[in-house]
Amino acid sequence: MKYWILLFIVFCASLSAETYEEEVNRSIESIRTIKDSDDKKEIEEFNSLMDANWKKFSEKKSVSIPIIQTKLKEEQIDLITKTFETIDFRNPTIVQNTQQYFRLALFLSEKQIPGFLNLIDQRFLQNESRSFFIPQHIAMVDAHAQRTHLYGIYGNQSVPHLINLLKIEKDTKLRQSITSILRRICTPDCANDIYEMLETEQDHTTFVNGTYILLDNSGPIGRELYLKLKPKSLSKETDDYFFSEKTYVKNQSYPFFIGKIKKKYGESSNNFSDSKLLAEIDKMIQNQGATQTIHPLDFFSNSIEKQILIDKLIEARRKCFLRINRHGMEDIDINNFILNTIYYKDQITNDTI
Repeated sequence: MKYWILLFIVFCASLSAETYEEEVNRSIESIRTIKDSDDKKEIEEFNSLMDANWKKFSEKKSVSIPIIQTKLKEEQIDLITKTFETIDFRNPTIVQNTQQYFRLALFLSEKQIPGFLNLIDQRFLQNESRSFFIPQHIAMVDAHAQRTHLYGIYGNQSVPHLINLLKIEKDTKLRQSITSILRRICTPDCANDIYEMLETEQDHTTFVNGTYILLDNSGPIGRELYLKLKPKSLSKETDDYFFSEKTYVKNQSYPFFIGKIKKKYGESSNNFSDSKLLAEIDKMIQNQGATQTIHPLDFFSNSIEKQILIDKLIEARRKCFLRINRHGMEDIDINNFILNTIYYKDQITNDTI
């Protein structure tokens, strides 16, 4: 009986919390009705309305303040986005300040605002942005690098968006750029579309990029598709490359990739529990994809559900695109290597790390 009474109290408390949140939202909307006025009576009514709503907010500040902050952030982002849309990116002043304009776009792209990918297409893919130099990183950030970071930080939705663009894009240079970006952000979901592209691809650089996507981002399905690939009318350079890669891909397996990790990074001295490893991965995500504690082999010596690891690694990879330097790109490559190895893990039978 005591259990049911306790459950009833908890349930009612939950309902009460939900009701209070609704009241806070109504109070916010109520405040929006306040306007400038010279009428004394109306001013008094508005003051009373303001007092009543602030009293409501004060009832549970731990609940109301986060709601208000979230509302303000949403409105701030909306305002910044509308401002960004009005900027003439071809204006000489904007061109002269490409770095500042790019960083504003990067900030907005991270927010994954619906429709923002179309703005990236228009302003950074179809337009050849001016390069800029970052002295502290000794890095020249050209137009391709800018769009790579913008599509990369937007996240998963960039992949089907770019795949669809690739299907209709005829310009060789843009196809090279799109496939190069996809090399950084693809998953096995890209495999079939890239396979179909490679069947008829004539440009060597685009063919190489597509090869990387199948072999480095797509797991066993990418390997399978590459081995059955029969491209048409390749140049001698591309045909020789294709032959050498087909020989290499036959070696790809889970033990093969684990061996490469051990050769490059050595053994791990960590002994993380599952919860500790997840906590360290979350820190890595918060730190823009960088970590000083996790060893690549740690991702293979745990019992965490595979899809959870994949999702977290993809989010860590996304955050790496906030770092406009070679270290960020290096971490993206490491991340992709770990992801590709995880994709192969299901194929293992009697092999062990």
